[in-house]
Amino acid sequence: MAYKKHLKTLLSIVVVTLFGVFFYKEFKENWESVRTFHLQVNWGYILVGILMIIANYLCTTLGWHMGISCLDKNAKIKYSQSIALVNISQLGKYIPGKLWSYVVQIYWLASKGVPKTTALYLNAMTAVLPVLVSLLMGSFLLMMCSDWHHLKTGLTILICLLIIVNLLIFNRNIMKLFVDMVSRISGRKFVFRQLSTSRILSMELFYIIGAFFWGLAGCFIAMGMGINLNISKIISISSAMLLGDVIGFLILIVPGGLGVREGTMYLILRNADGIQFALIFPMIIRLITLIADLIMGVVSVLIIGRKKYFPSVKEIK
Repeated sequence: MAYKKHLKTLLSIVVVTLFGVFFYKEFKENWESVRTFHLQVNWGYILVGILMIIANYLCTTLGWHMGISCLDKNAKIKYSQSIALVNISQLGKYIPGKLWSYVVQIYWLASKGVPKTTALYLNAMTAVLPVLVSLLMGSFLLMMCSDWHHLKTGLTILICLLIIVNLLIFNRNIMKLFVDMVSRISGRKFVFRQLSTSRILSMELFYIIGAFFWGLAGCFIAMGMGINLNISKIISISSAMLLGDVIGFLILIVPGGLGVREGTMYLILRNADGIQFALIFPMIIRLITLIADLIMGVVSVLIIGRKKYFPSVKEIK
């Protein structure tokens, strides 16, 4: 088993290095253009962008909270507890593998009496649903970009497939068959209450609102860099934000999607407002999202510090 861990670490280093080399070459080839790019920083827009990112985090947290409230009514978890648990565990995305955040959530929920299989099902749903929403919205916006019209047919097929997957998730009978199949393969019986269609729709609504905030954050940060936006640029930036984030998330071996997210955003934005913007914007987004992560991490620690929200280990025992 040790060699698998070392292999994942090696792959993570290789992927990050490849993207590092790629950006180094792009910066080197376009240095004169990048050097003449003058940032006209507007801190007001930057601050609004950070608030939009935090609003996205709160929406996704609310989706998670709605899920656990439905699956286990005895848990009686407050929304403030969900904010602390989800956002501090999400810092685990900067560790290769990205499973640490889910492990933390599963074991804390177990301390609240929530079965591990229920927590596992919740984490699976709250990982899949935002990915579907971001891919759908990002692909639809990308299809509207003039530079990507040549992929319109492929993007249409992808959108149709994503909608079909979404509809399958709504069907509880199909989900039951899938869970039964996993139970037979693993040799372990998974017994838990599945989310209703109405609850999944409610959760997806907040994921859609969160995706809207995420795209909006990119637009405000671009304005904070001194970029004048039109409808074409708004669509490109929103698509880059959504697809860059979800593709970076899906590449599990890379901590925080480092390099992958920036590379995806660069490919989408390179014709939107010049090569300088496409190279610099993803780097600034990385820095600002890290600041937002740290802010939510500090807020989570403050909430955890209050015993009435998170009892000590002795009290749990």
